[in-house]
Amino acid sequence: MEMVMPKLPQLLTTALGFLFFVWILGKFAWGPILDLLDERRGKIDGDYTAAEKNLAESEKLKGEFELKLADIKVIQREMVQEAVKRGEDIADGIEKKARSGADETRDKAAQDIELAAQKAQIELRDDVVAMAIGAAEKVIDERLDDNLHRKLITDYIDQLGGPSDA
Repeated sequence: MEMVMPKLPQLLTTALGFLFFVWILGKFAWGPILDLLDERRGKIDGDYTAAEKNLAESEKLKGEFELKLADIKVIQREMVQEAVKRGEDIADGIEKKARSGADETRDKAAQDIELAAQKAQIELRDDVVAMAIGAAEKVIDERLDDNLHRKLITDYIDQLGGPSDA
């Protein structure tokens, strides 16, 4: 097999062409490409910094929100406790009013009972007086002995519905 040996003029032309290509790329392409990469790196760093700043701010806002939420819960709990206390006060007032009404009703009933008892006593006394007068009239109409006199009074009292009927 024959070995392929490069020819020197071809080799030199290729080497010079490559060096020229590298020089043109360095002169015109590497600068803008590197500038684009630096600009892109700067933009990414800026976006990352802004994202960290936004994250820190959102964490701060979240903390403030949680504090306000805790304050709202405390206020809500206080309002519920105040409403319960007002309800208990109203219930106590209603209970006191009911007790007062019951006491007044009981006192009025006791007065009514006392008045009815007094009326009954007056009626009983009037009945006894009427019976005594009726018995006395019978006794006056007839002059009788003591036994007959007692029997007439007892009979008269029995006729009027006296104590022997009860």
